[in-house]
Amino acid sequence: MRFRPLFSIPLAALLLFSFAAGFLSSGCAPSLPPEPEWEKEARVLLDQAEGFYAKKQNDHAVKAAETFFARYPKSRHADRALHLLGNVRLSQRDYRQALSYYKEIIEKYPSSPFIADAKYKLGRCYFELKEFDLAVANLEDRSRISDPVQLRTVSEMLAHAYTVKKSYLPAVREYAYLVEHSQNAKQQAGYRDRVRELVDKFLTEDELKTLASGPVYPADLALLRLAALLMEQRNYREAIEVSRDFLARFPSHPEKARGEMLVNEATSRLTAPRYFVGMLIPRSGQLAFFGDRILKGVQLAVHAYNLHFPDSRVELIIKDTEGSPQKATAALNELASQSILAGIGPITTREEEAISPLLETVHIPFIKPAASRSGFPGKPGWIFRNALTIDSQARAAAQYALDLKLHKIVMIYPDEPYGKDLANLFSKELQRKADILASVAYPPDTKDFGPWIRKIMEIDLRSRKIQIPEDEAERKKLFADYSPGFEGLYLPGYAERVGLLIPQLAFYNITGLAMIGSDNWHSPDLIDRAGRHAEGAVFTDGFFAESTAPAVTAFVEVYRSAYQEEPDILAAQAYDSAMMIFSLLKERKETPQAMWEGLLAIRDYPGITGFTTFAGSTEAQKKLFLIKIEDGSFKLVNSEK
Repeated sequence: MRFRPLFSIPLAALLLFSFAAGFLSSGCAPSLPPEPEWEKEARVLLDQAEGFYAKKQNDHAVKAAETFFARYPKSRHADRALHLLGNVRLSQRDYRQALSYYKEIIEKYPSSPFIADAKYKLGRCYFELKEFDLAVANLEDRSRISDPVQLRTVSEMLAHAYTVKKSYLPAVREYAYLVEHSQNAKQQAGYRDRVRELVDKFLTEDELKTLASGPVYPADLALLRLAALLMEQRNYREAIEVSRDFLARFPSHPEKARGEMLVNEATSRLTAPRYFVGMLIPRSGQLAFFGDRILKGVQLAVHAYNLHFPDSRVELIIKDTEGSPQKATAALNELASQSILAGIGPITTREEEAISPLLETVHIPFIKPAASRSGFPGKPGWIFRNALTIDSQARAAAQYALDLKLHKIVMIYPDEPYGKDLANLFSKELQRKADILASVAYPPDTKDFGPWIRKIMEIDLRSRKIQIPEDEAERKKLFADYSPGFEGLYLPGYAERVGLLIPQLAFYNITGLAMIGSDNWHSPDLIDRAGRHAEGAVFTDGFFAESTAPAVTAFVEVYRSAYQEEPDILAAQAYDSAMMIFSLLKERKETPQAMWEGLLAIRDYPGITGFTTFAGSTEAQKKLFLIKIEDGSFKLVNSEK
């Protein structure tokens, strides 16, 4: 039997293989031709050009590169020379010229080792020239880039380019990459802010769904925004599904409370709400910030109420006044036709004056959670004021001074309405009860308080019949040995300025006295600037977020969780205003007239801004908080009752 081989090799092929093997083993393998001498010279010239570039001698570098092209136009190192010229022009910000060199490398030398860098720098040039479509086309493929710094730079350029092009979803992804890979905490926070802004303001519903499908950040933000968007579209069932998906996938998320609020709000809207409460606040325009704070406080109150009373839910009807009296009036007319029981707002005096006559006709009570001055005397109207006012602050500060048995007081305040009003009212409250030795106003932007402090010293010395010498040296000695003849200082003003004033008072030996301030002291800036010199000072305020009272602690924690920011007095006053309305709902005050009568009868309502009483008036009577600076922090002096 003949066996056929598994494979066969032709005889000619075997002979050729044998010949090749013998040829190679004999050391006669073919080799590349040696580099011509002129090519070596070309390389040396390029080395010199790159040396000039490294030393930032750009003119010499360009001249050497141009000489290279003139002498050696067919050199195989032409791509290297083009890369050098591109880098020089890029460093000189001549982006148009630089990109011409990088383009030539890409077009003529596709196998060049400089291709990846040329493409990256071509993208940079287009970016700097604001030709963002071309920048994106050259930068989006990062498969050949391994340097982390360069990758972050590419991502920054792409994020900006996509944003300008209004391609917001890819922009979000680039910023999310930067959040993950940034080495700088401050930059990382900035990138997080950009992600949140783009997600909250610019992504479409489909883009949000795409982003939300991811396993990690920023899918969480996309889910929250998608749920809120579905709420706006009145697609409550899907909003519930999305919110629950968020809570299931991110159970320990810092914005868990917001997710729960969305579930509860969407659930409550699936069934018709029992009560409607209107809001007249600025959602746009210059006062939108204040309207936003008020809305957040009220929304928390609605959330809390609906959570505990699901069968008598409240829904807000929000109208944007833009801070305009005319728009406030038009908005009130709309609300009056929507069966609201009560309302919250407005925030400005001009709006209040505009809507007051109409409220006398439609008979709907409103609570105003922002007011700088007390309301108008006369019979009770339909606008209740639940806010910290200058009048109440001056009254509380004066009473505190009297409780300390201060007989001689000096007032130092900024020469602008806030400071002047507080000083005038404080002085009026102390009339015939204590002596205002001096009242001195300083320019609001001053940093050197010396001239005004010395003026006070002179007034004080003269009041004690101490002659002030004409001689400068003797005057300096008198001031150096100065000891104040008064017991207290009233220093209404702003933290950043009072924080500079207090140490300068100490420099002039004005120490060991009672110092009383106003609500705008309530900022870390004051302690940071005044340091130990502020120890023992006391100021008035209408809200104390640092309180250990359970209700305040709960409010602050939920507010932080829901909004990722600290609550201020506006949010707190708005929260209390809404909760007062809801407390009357529990008493079955189910008509606007019954609500108005119920508000007038409120006494000692226990809110997070303290106890509030109307008692036949539309002006809230409140016991303000006295807050002391102690051991470098804010401590409560009086009880929150």
